Formats: sequence, structure tokens, C-alpha cells
Amino acid sequence: MNKADAFILLEKLAEPSALTLPADACIGHHAEDGTFIHVMVSGLAMRCQYTEDGERQVCRVYRPGELIGLEMLSVTDPSLVIETIAPSVIKRISITRLRMAQQNDPRTQAAIMSLLASEVMDGQQLKISFGTGSAMRRICRFLLWAANKDEVTLPNREKLGSIIATTTETASRMIADLKRQGAIAKSPVLASMVNINREKLTARAGEIHEQSAA
Repeated sequence: MNKADAFILLEKLAEPSALTLPADACIGHHAEDGTFIHVMVSGLAMRCQYTEDGERQVCRVYRPGELIGLEMLSVTDPSLVIETIAPSVIKRISITRLRMAQQNDPRTQAAIMSLLASEVMDGQQLKISFGTGSAMRRICRFLLWAANKDEVTLPNREKLGSIIATTTETASRMIADLKRQGAIAKSPVLASMVNINREKLTARAGEIHEQSAA
């Protein structure tokens, strides 16, 4: 079962009502919110942990068409927090309901296995994309990956720096450079959103696969 079909199958198990969250909202702490898996309908979110001195360490970023916390079916990690990067819409799937479907429906089990395997591969790919190369390449790769129809909501500079493992000052300088070069431009609709020039960003990003959002 491919990733798209698996996602559609599990999304049908979600609660009918969706939650609309602003940027910088906490979706749930694994230790406190272990009863739901979250479906990204729109927006962006990240999974991170905070060190004792307050440093944010990002281990995964999510975009629409992805599930957050599927591993909660078997394990928990109370040190991890999910935060929205942009205004987001999410749906929730009860872990109890998902476990029942997993036991009674072979297609649900196949979908879970497919998505868990994809999560491993996606996590590795994002670590390469956002964690290697120059700061400029990493920012360009993130913008290409996060863009939907050539639009993307910029994270605040602290979160952008955490995502691509650079300082807030470097992140701000790189974004300013991209604006001067015409690689990104302010959206006339929302102040927090930018339009991207895919050709220019790709030229600066280096060769990375799967840069386009789903």
C-alpha cells in the first residue's frame, strides 16, 4: 500500500470536527496527549524537545497529508512536544479506535505499517535536507519543501533557525538576502506568507529530491 492510499484510509477514522490553531500553538505533549494521533490538514508543525537551558531541538517537521504521532500506538516519549509553525488545521484520531481497527481490519494494519515505514524514510530525508550544506541551501530546501502552490508561511526566526540548525541572526540574514534576490517576495494577502520563485530557490538549494509539498 502506498503512502497516499494509507493516509486516506486512516484519515477516515478521524473525528469529523477539525481544530483550527494559530501559529506557535502546542498541539500536544506526548505525556499528556497520548490518546490521539493528529492529522495535518493544512499548515505546518514541528516536533521538538527543549533542553534544560531552553534550547529548542527540532527532530521532525510536518506538512499537510502527514500524521503526527503514529508511533504512539506502541511507544511514548514524554520529552517531545508538537508545535505549529504556521496557522494549521488538524484532525484527531483516537488511538483506541485505531487500535481496534488495526486488530479487525488487515487493510488498516497494512496502512499503519506503510506509514510507519514512510515516517522513517521521511525523517531521514528531512535530516539530510535541513541538516547538511550551507545555511542558505538549508533554508532554500525548507522553503521548497514547505511551499504549497508556491506559497509558504515563514516561521518566526527562532523556529526557522531551529529547523535548519542555524542561529536566528543567520536565518534572518538569509531570508533578507533571498528577498533582495527575488527568490521570495511578500504575499499581498498575508504578512507572514511569502511567494517563492521555485527556479531561483532550486538553484540555491543544491540537488535534493522531493522538494515540492504534497
